[in-house]
Amino acid sequence: MLAKPALATFAVVAAVVVGSATLTYAAPTGADSAAAAVPADVRQAGTLVVAAEFGYPPFEDYDDQKKPVGVDVDLATAIAERLQLRLDFRDVPWDDLIPNVTGRKADAIMSAMTDNAERQKQLTYVDYLVEGSQVVVAGGNPRNISGIDGICGRRVALQADTTQDDLAQAQAALCAAAGRKKPTILRLGSDETYPMLKAGKIDAVVDGYTSAASQIKDGGGAFALAGVQVEASPMGIGISRDRTDLRHAVQLALREIIADGTYVKILDKWGLKAEALTTAAIDGGV
Repeated sequence: MLAKPALATFAVVAAVVVGSATLTYAAPTGADSAAAAVPADVRQAGTLVVAAEFGYPPFEDYDDQKKPVGVDVDLATAIAERLQLRLDFRDVPWDDLIPNVTGRKADAIMSAMTDNAERQKQLTYVDYLVEGSQVVVAGGNPRNISGIDGICGRRVALQADTTQDDLAQAQAALCAAAGRKKPTILRLGSDETYPMLKAGKIDAVVDGYTSAASQIKDGGGAFALAGVQVEASPMGIGISRDRTDLRHAVQLALREIIADGTYVKILDKWGLKAEALTTAAIDGGV
């Protein structure tokens, strides 16, 4: 990862810093309930550090000028503005996201991460979107894969340690119980799966629905949905379990941008209005 430039020193600026790119936004000038709830150590630092693994559109990615873009970038920016903090939005490998937060290298994760009971052993979540999983195949579905129950005996790619990984493993067990061949599961980086599908090196990708729809939209016919979206679950802003005061401030900030319409405008910009939540629930995953 490239060294990150110094953040602006003005408290009225919210800056998104990833690699060598910096995006700057005006922050609100008046105190509000979310800003008042910011813990003293975070207020003193003046910065909300958010970690995400980039290369997963439309949640977090780089544009043609290598600037960070995506719904998580926009939502994190809006939340930082409500907290009257600068925003340092960092590109971190998936496997390092939770250790970064529990080890206090970052304050929160916003990376399309599913809130579930297993992750709640280390993190507490403010839920901000809801999404299911989707099987994606090559255009025209040459292998006639019907959906998640059609991956038996197929070469399937997904991102490790995700909800989709759990789903594929559960389906593999069902395949074996039915006397069918288990799928060959390849665990790859988020930017590797679709190129392999396009090249015919795998038969399907198991992905989050929004990412799948984005890939199909931008793929020029290279990809298609197989079956329907399954097992919808909340996505959460992950915070270390010992930082409930910070979680409270983030929850208030999310509620404020929901109430004033900022949240739905951001989701609409990225085509995600159907995944909106209205409660900013805590640890709603199972």
